[in-house]
Amino acid sequence: MKIFAGGRVRSFSLLITDIISLAISIFIVFYVYKKFGARYDMSIVFRTWPVFVLMLIFNLSGRLYLGNLFYPGLVINPVEELRRLTLSCFGSYLVFFAILSVTRENVEFSRVALTLSAVLSAFMLPVGRMILRYLLWKLQWGNIPAAVTGDPGLAKLVIHKISEDDYSILSLKGTCLSEKVSDELPNFKHDDLLSFARKEGVNYLIYCNKEGKYSRDIERFLPEFQHVLVVNETARFPVLWSYPVSFYRYFSFEISNRLLRKEILFQKRILEIFLAVVGLIFAFIPGIFLAILVKLSSRGPVFYRAKRLGLNGKPIEVLKFRTMNPDADEKLEQLLAENPELKAEWEKNFKLDNDPRITKIGHFLRKTSLDELPQFINVIKGEMALIGPRPIVQKEVAYYGDDYKVFASVKPGITGLWQVSGRSNIDYEDRVALDVFYVNNWSIWMDFYIFIATFNAVLFRRGAK
Repeated sequence: MKIFAGGRVRSFSLLITDIISLAISIFIVFYVYKKFGARYDMSIVFRTWPVFVLMLIFNLSGRLYLGNLFYPGLVINPVEELRRLTLSCFGSYLVFFAILSVTRENVEFSRVALTLSAVLSAFMLPVGRMILRYLLWKLQWGNIPAAVTGDPGLAKLVIHKISEDDYSILSLKGTCLSEKVSDELPNFKHDDLLSFARKEGVNYLIYCNKEGKYSRDIERFLPEFQHVLVVNETARFPVLWSYPVSFYRYFSFEISNRLLRKEILFQKRILEIFLAVVGLIFAFIPGIFLAILVKLSSRGPVFYRAKRLGLNGKPIEVLKFRTMNPDADEKLEQLLAENPELKAEWEKNFKLDNDPRITKIGHFLRKTSLDELPQFINVIKGEMALIGPRPIVQKEVAYYGDDYKVFASVKPGITGLWQVSGRSNIDYEDRVALDVFYVNNWSIWMDFYIFIATFNAVLFRRGAK
């Protein structure tokens, strides 16, 4: 097998992208800092080479290149990847600071420039990886060939998820199931799959384990594949903060409930107030311009106060720039009474894809998510979080069922996991699952990941209506 085949392409592409992102960050900061009057020659940038070496060592140790450069496997969860990448970045700079102190070369470097480089690098590294993955997906390049086996029903769902994932690292080549579930993939018997896998270089197997317990059937495949991913049906398990434990040789796991850590919640609140204030400052001038456009577009107030449910189901009013005609509520009742198809769509999604009540400027505001800028005020008032589950109306509670208590245990957010996962392109069941997954797996790192991914979602307007 060629050394750069399949996942190896992606592993080395990630490595090169990390180097480029780090180099861009350092160059930008040193160049701008010099423009503001710092006295040094730009050639000093080349003397930061230890940071690159240190970062690659940390990244390799943290298995940030699909586990192993030469035997790559499935990428780690993006939130965990972001955590490790950030720690690797700041760790590299800290060690570099220590080296400069020991060698007494620290006087030649600006501490401010190096600190700002570290901060910018922590942002640029994950952004660079997002861009790379998007390009690899568009080119259909650098994927790991894989096969699927186990329960047919769960396998069908897994195949569908992989096919719709923009950043999927797996390229499915076949299945080994009791019944055929995909017209695009050949279905093999056990021995035929092994022969096919050896011939085509398929070293990754997805075992769909619907029962949620260990199956001896998995042992038939373990000697034949470098990687076996066991997928269980549950989508609500707190996977990000559970840890495998060997408890008297029994397979066990310990779950850490981050929502009971008051010091972490306090950090989240302080950080969100700071970011909301900064957001209001930067949005003040554009906000005045948008307010004028809203006022000129149609009669009615500039702001719309949407009635939603907040923490523990407490009613709140979510501020937005008005995007609909002032008689929107009355017009909605008339539309639903006259059109059964629109009524069914509304009852399913609580929104209409082609809503005739939206104004011209309203379409623009929704596409760019600028209608949500006033919600920074809700954050400062403590009614919303910067990042959290979607704010919902009372009628939507029924769709959450037993999950609503989990959902309502945190404040709704301006942006969240649903908004960066396709927004209007996903069905309501997936929306609920994403909201519950966010609460069960919440951490500052997940919020950081969503914060960065929001820029990608807004920039490419993924799923916006």
